[in-house]
Amino acid sequence: MMEIFSNILIYFVIVPLLTLAGLALCSNKGIKAIRTVAVAGASVLVVLACYLVALFLQARASGVTDEMILRTDVMWYAPFNIKLALGVDGVSVVMILLSACIVFAGVFASWKMNPLPKQFFLWFYLLSTGVFGFFISIDLVTMFMFYEVALIPMYLLIGVWGSGNKNYSAMKLTLMLMGGSAFLMLGLIGIYFHSAADGNLTMNILDIAHNNAIPQNWQLWLFPLTFVGLGVL
Repeated sequence: MMEIFSNILIYFVIVPLLTLAGLALCSNKGIKAIRTVAVAGASVLVVLACYLVALFLQARASGVTDEMILRTDVMWYAPFNIKLALGVDGVSVVMILLSACIVFAGVFASWKMNPLPKQFFLWFYLLSTGVFGFFISIDLVTMFMFYEVALIPMYLLIGVWGSGNKNYSAMKLTLMLMGGSAFLMLGLIGIYFHSAADGNLTMNILDIAHNNAIPQNWQLWLFPLTFVGLGVL
């Protein structure tokens, strides 16, 4: 279990959670402390993202051709072989860097947020936790769970601090995302139960791809479900 803390990827989840803890300790009226904690968390994420890009480029330059680098697997629900499986490829590295830059810019764009700045940044960093967790996960269940973590913050950030017809917009977005999640969940369940030819079912993306065990007739059903679900999300 401790090996996971030697992987830089897990800190893209730990840093937002620590920032959440720091914000929770701030007084509602301590705006300077709230801003300081928010900026500190965003700055650390940008530094981590830049370091991750350097690691990735160095690995590729040295001849590493693995689909995913910085792999770590930690079992967290053995009955269904569900793991906290981490790893990144070129696409996810770029998305992590982009997300870190957006979080950093978002903190300053919300510098004078009113009302309830503390609560705003709490939800903002919970949202970022889900986003980063999604991009570092290669286990489909863990990836799905991280994305669902972001649903409630999105609703509140729009519904409380949005503009225009914000309540209607927040509810409409949430219903769309929940509908997409329902399609995706059905697709993931189907993938899981057809994921292995040797009987060892898995939710690991790489294992599913290597096993190539999903029958074509099932692919015709599972692809639309996952395509529509991920497309909506």
